[in-house]
Amino acid sequence: MEDIFERIIEVKKKNIPSALAIVTRTEGSVPRKPGAKMVITRDRNIFGTLGGGDLEVRIIREAIKAIEEGKPKICSFTLDVEKGGLDMMCGGTVEVYIEPLLPPEKIIIFGAGHITRSLAPMMKRIGFHVTIVDDTPDFVKKEYFPDIEDIHLEDMEAFAERLPSGQNTYVVVLSRGFSRDRAILAKLLKKDFRYIGMIGSKRKMENVIRVLQEEGIPDQAFSKLKSPIGLDIGAETPEEIAISIAGEIVAVRKGKLVFSNQ
Repeated sequence: MEDIFERIIEVKKKNIPSALAIVTRTEGSVPRKPGAKMVITRDRNIFGTLGGGDLEVRIIREAIKAIEEGKPKICSFTLDVEKGGLDMMCGGTVEVYIEPLLPPEKIIIFGAGHITRSLAPMMKRIGFHVTIVDDTPDFVKKEYFPDIEDIHLEDMEAFAERLPSGQNTYVVVLSRGFSRDRAILAKLLKKDFRYIGMIGSKRKMENVIRVLQEEGIPDQAFSKLKSPIGLDIGAETPEEIAISIAGEIVAVRKGKLVFSNQ
């Protein structure tokens, strides 16, 4: 018997973007019955089968789209070369539910001050893997972040330089000072993230962008930079600012907020 659930656990543990395809309904002559399952990875590796042939090719194609879009979908196929376009002659119809199995979205927070102490646990509770980076020992004490496991005491610019791009990665810059923010952003803007937010005033943002442009960062690199960070809810305290940042990230995550600084 196909141990499809063990394979699901495996791809989840290894953070391999994948999809689970399940036959939910059939009519007429078809290769597999309702309940048949298959796991498809983004690299097109498969485990299990839904019947092979052109049907499976089409299901894999739709599964890759579901992984890229991050949304489940239901697809119907007619197994008839004349009626359904598939190079098959079974004649029946198959309905398949496809569920993306995606790694948890990540938030990388540069700076471990008062805002981060409120923001980090909040983002973890809504499903993000939280990473905190700061170069000040007094700021990264475990007592400040009892529920956060991924904490780094090191140079923030160096961490930003080796941080890999990722469309499921959100980056928040809450460090201390213009020069430090500029140095971190110079590394981040050369990569591709879902979101980059920086604390500070509009004047600070304009000055940082101007300096980075003078250093050769192209205009299009700033399209995913949001500064001042957070939704405009009149936030003043660290806790309120954390709520405004979390709200903005959720809006971006759900496709409800698109912005450009250019």
